[in-house]
Amino acid sequence: MRPSTLLLAACFASLSVLPAAAADGVLLVQTVDDGAKTTAASSQVQMEPTRIRTEIHDGDGRRQVVIFNGVTEVLHVVDPAARTYMEVTRADAEKLGGMMSAAMAAFQQQMANMSPEQRQMMEQKMAGMLGGAASVARPEYKKVGTGKALGHACDQYEGYMAGRKTSEICTVAPETLGFSLADFAVLGKLSDFVRRILPQLGDQIVGAGSPELGYAGIPVRTATTDPRSGRTVTMQVTEARRATFDDAIFAVPADYKQTAMPTMGR
Repeated sequence: MRPSTLLLAACFASLSVLPAAAADGVLLVQTVDDGAKTTAASSQVQMEPTRIRTEIHDGDGRRQVVIFNGVTEVLHVVDPAARTYMEVTRADAEKLGGMMSAAMAAFQQQMANMSPEQRQMMEQKMAGMLGGAASVARPEYKKVGTGKALGHACDQYEGYMAGRKTSEICTVAPETLGFSLADFAVLGKLSDFVRRILPQLGDQIVGAGSPELGYAGIPVRTATTDPRSGRTVTMQVTEARRATFDDAIFAVPADYKQTAMPTMGR
């Protein structure tokens, strides 16, 4: 499972309402790189308070679109080249979550009978499959200084898990970018939705800081290293601005064919 969720940097709170005359959406252009040219990717995130669309391009030119509606709690994964899509409802997410929990429990039981070397190999394999989401704990962040990103001064934080540095983030206040926290409210619902499938994956949706998370502001540059596989994924926001979006981009084209979720057998 590729950690596309790392492409969705935003926040979970809602504070204010924009004037009706202003553009009510947020456009984020981002790059994601794990150090290999074949896996470098870019994305364009189109976000409104109740819905979000992410268009991802990988290093081979493949394109994937993910659409989430925070009101209906339905997520669509769209393959424009094949003209197909998968639909995940809240009930589907809960069912998948139960299957994932059972699979992880069986995996842990298997590892209990392995040698330390075998366990390490299996943990690295699982970390690669889950894009680093096999880790349970959230990082603890410490502010270490300031830097510059997206043309603005940013606050730098280092994230630690079990005393080991696993991430770096650089954050900017939303007001500096011309936004408010309300612009990103849908990310809270998306995180909750994803947590129904795999809690650790929901935690990896990097959002605006809070006392609970241990940092402040919107991350515009992040570098996350999986402690098991050693792979570092770097996300950089290259453009952030207000925009107005057509309703059609948040809907699956009517002539696309729905395909079943691979693990649901329906």
